Amino acid sequence: MGKQKQLLKRYIPGLDGLRAISVLAVIAYHFNLKWAKGGLLGVEVFFVLSGYLITDQLLWELKTQRKISFLHFWIRRIRRLLPAMVSMLLVVALGLILIDPSRMQTLRGDFLSSVFYVNNWYLIFHQVSYFESFGSPSPIGHLWSLSIEEQFYVVWPLLLFFLVRLLGRRGRLAVFILSGAAVSAIAMALLYEPGTDPSRVYYGTDTRAFAILIGAALAVVWPSWRLTDRISSGARLLLDLLGAVAMLILFIMMNRTNEYDSSLYPVGFLFLSVVTAVIIAVLVHPASQLGSILAAKPLRWIGKRSYSLYIWHYPVIILSSPAANVGEPGFVDILLQLTLIFMLSALSYRFVEEPIRRGRSWWTRSKELNKSTL
Repeated sequence: MGKQKQLLKRYIPGLDGLRAISVLAVIAYHFNLKWAKGGLLGVEVFFVLSGYLITDQLLWELKTQRKISFLHFWIRRIRRLLPAMVSMLLVVALGLILIDPSRMQTLRGDFLSSVFYVNNWYLIFHQVSYFESFGSPSPIGHLWSLSIEEQFYVVWPLLLFFLVRLLGRRGRLAVFILSGAAVSAIAMALLYEPGTDPSRVYYGTDTRAFAILIGAALAVVWPSWRLTDRISSGARLLLDLLGAVAMLILFIMMNRTNEYDSSLYPVGFLFLSVVTAVIIAVLVHPASQLGSILAAKPLRWIGKRSYSLYIWHYPVIILSSPAANVGEPGFVDILLQLTLIFMLSALSYRFVEEPIRRGRSWWTRSKELNKSTL
């Protein structure tokens, strides 16, 4: 049991590197940078990664404890995600009330639906486009993706527990999960109408679930706690070769794809999800050299703060950009906005995310530090 616990706590820094690349791509996309037309694909990477990590964690708990502590899992998720997002929402709401109260009134539904993690369906119901903005865009329009992930966190532990008991073998479980992913991917392909605004299929939990489920299926057949670095040199080479090719494909898609690409919704997102799964499979393997490359200290720093960077970047960009600015912003503007984004994200991570996740307030930590210096 001691050895198993040690494996469970194995930190995989390469995944932080992947998070960093993904969140930087999303930020570049929202800056309208020409070389990051497909930066929105970073969200898809996060979906696959979430599906893998959560399923990997739940399966480990089932293996070692023969059960899943649902309440404990949901409390951890709430403490990890909700406080930082609510802090951002309060700051944005206060700013709008002081600067533009009428705009705050029109965004009340956006705020409320975001707190309860149903923002994506709220946007679908009200036919709000993610890509075509009529008037000033919502500074919290990016929170739809967090709603999808939280909906997954609520349902998946219960469903996974039931499926494990029903299907037993890992092979059967993986096939069943991939079948669900296929249904979701087919739904995206059928609901997408070429030449029209793709926001419905872009926002939908039903049409985006395949990415999370592909990550979940990978966790079933490739659990991080079963992997060992005792493999042949040929296998190591093949592992990193696959990872390098998959990373190259990811970069090419982020550079050349755009939100209206005719191939993106029928097959593009699905293809990217598979590519991301390959990258994750390589990064979580202890023998991976690619994992060591993506574990570079700057990437780790950004990756650990990727959640804060994601929730803060969009309101900063929207609220600090001229309303008429629809093109690529100037270098100085980007530099100033990036500075503010990183400052707010670092503060959120330091004083909100980490203390609450670890169950300690920032002032408690300050007292402990003061005592240690006496």
